[in-house]
Amino acid sequence: MEMMIMSASFNPDDFLAGIRTAQTKVTIFQRADLAGELIAVEEDLAAFETNDDTEQDMTAGAERAELVEKQERLQAELQESAVEFIVQALDQETIDRLAKEARKAAADRADEAAKEAAGYAREECKRSEVGDPKEIKESVRRASSNASAAILQYETGLHILTAAVVDETGAPVFTVDQMRVAAGKLGAPQFQKLQGAFYDLTSTDPGSFVPKSLKPGRTNAG
Repeated sequence: MEMMIMSASFNPDDFLAGIRTAQTKVTIFQRADLAGELIAVEEDLAAFETNDDTEQDMTAGAERAELVEKQERLQAELQESAVEFIVQALDQETIDRLAKEARKAAADRADEAAKEAAGYAREECKRSEVGDPKEIKESVRRASSNASAAILQYETGLHILTAAVVDETGAPVFTVDQMRVAAGKLGAPQFQKLQGAFYDLTSTDPGSFVPKSLKPGRTNAG
């Protein structure tokens, strides 16, 4: 397969029309609650495997069979709850716009978080008998800044991911509020899968997936 070479006949409009936004698919499980049950079952099964008693009675064998059956049932239920999401890359202009919108939307919450953190910091300084005004001021400033930044960073991530999770037509499937609810219900590991997929798309060079044998350059011939 030959690579397109820049020439005098190069048409930038055709090139731009041929660009396709990077996308990937991420599997998310609605029944995340089953993971805890599966962990418990696996621990119970492991206890049978490590049991040195070679004279296990029929009752023990039956209990193990029940655990295996339960494990298979839970695994099937978990797999049936799987949903495949499309995550697409976003251009920097869109990311900057979403970040600005997120900061505006979360300004009041960030301010409130900063005030609460400042109060906690003052209490902690008092509890720790910190008397230096400069040290107290710095502790309060740092706590307020960290609390505010955490709110703004999280909200920005929600806005960006909401725009990045799309259907087959490229339209977002969630609103920001719906994504916030999903993040809370899915749990950190699954939500981070979506975030990780997005950031991988925006930081990975597509050319890294092309084998060296297909890339132009010197050959080993001669």
